[in-house]
Amino acid sequence: MPTLQQDQRYFQAGIQELKEYLLSKTLFWPLAAPMPRLTIGGLLLAQKRLQTENLGTRLDPKLATLREKWRAAWEKKAAHEFGARFNLWKNYLDDYHADPETYAENYAHEIRWRVMLDLLERELSSDPAETEALLALDKILQIKFVPGDFIWDKNLETGFSQSEYWFLYGRLKGR
Repeated sequence: MPTLQQDQRYFQAGIQELKEYLLSKTLFWPLAAPMPRLTIGGLLLAQKRLQTENLGTRLDPKLATLREKWRAAWEKKAAHEFGARFNLWKNYLDDYHADPETYAENYAHEIRWRVMLDLLERELSSDPAETEALLALDKILQIKFVPGDFIWDKNLETGFSQSEYWFLYGRLKGR
C-alpha cells in the first residue's frame, strides 16, 4: 500500500493529467516514474485515503469540476476500468482457490482491487455488466473469510466503515 505522501503526489499528478487522460483511449495512463499509472479507481482510492487522514487537498474541488465537465468520458472510463479491476480481483480469488496457503498472505495487498470496484461502482449511473458476478465473488469470499481487525493502516480505518467495507476487516483462511 502506498504511503500518504505517495498518494498525495499521485493525486496531484493525476489531476494535472486528468483531462488528457479522460479524452484518450488509454485505460492505464503513464505518469512520471516511479508513480503507478493513472486510473479513475487509483485516483479515487488515493483521494479517499487522503480524506481519511484529513489531508483533503485543494485539488478535491478541481477533481469534482473535471469529473462534471467531462462526465460522459469519466463514466465511460470508470466502466471500462470496472471490468479490468473485476478481472484482476477474480483472478486473485481464482489463484487463492487453487492454492490458499500461498495466496492468503497477499490478501491485504490484493483487496485494493475490491475497494476500487466499490469506488468505481459509485461513479456509474447504471450497474456494470459484472455486478452479479461480483456479488457471487463476494459470497465465495465470505465463505473463506475470517473476520478480524482492520487490515490496512489503522489511521485509515475511520474512512472505511466495517458495514460498507467488511472485506477490510479480516483475512482469508490459509487452508
